[in-house]
Amino acid sequence: MEIAEKLVKGCLWAYEAAPLMVQPEIFHTVSCGKNEFCSWDERLFASAVEASYGDKPRPVWSQRTPGMVIVDDARYILRPEAIESVFIMYRITGDRTYQDRAWKMFESIIKHTKTSIAHAALADCTVPEAPKMDSMESFWLAETLKYFYLIFADEDLVNLDDWVLNTEAHPLRRP
Repeated sequence: MEIAEKLVKGCLWAYEAAPLMVQPEIFHTVSCGKNEFCSWDERLFASAVEASYGDKPRPVWSQRTPGMVIVDDARYILRPEAIESVFIMYRITGDRTYQDRAWKMFESIIKHTKTSIAHAALADCTVPEAPKMDSMESFWLAETLKYFYLIFADEDLVNLDDWVLNTEAHPLRRP
């Protein structure tokens, strides 16, 4: 559980620290080299940035996102994995702060992905006016929105003692 909580808190940090509060597809952070809690080390971060960029200009997003050294893929394609993890952790712990943080994730995603007809993937979620792509993966409806719904729904709607969610977030009744 301790490792699971750290992973979920890492997902939440990635949303909350990102410029639009929307997590990029692929990014690198600074490892503290220990398995226990690490306090913020500005020198370690600056050293990692220097090693990554050298004399090249540092991207604007990195000045607003301490901890993210490199964003390899700045897209946001409406993925469910982070909210799925937050949902499961909330259901296991009952800690309502997971709901509060999930709501902030939801508001940010809706704000930046909404179009006149649907929700669009973002081409670059590290820039203030993130360009929208002409793309909405089916998992946005089938999984991402379902987990956002379930984290706020009555727990008996899909009681995890009676139901299992498959990899596509479809509930299957346990025998």
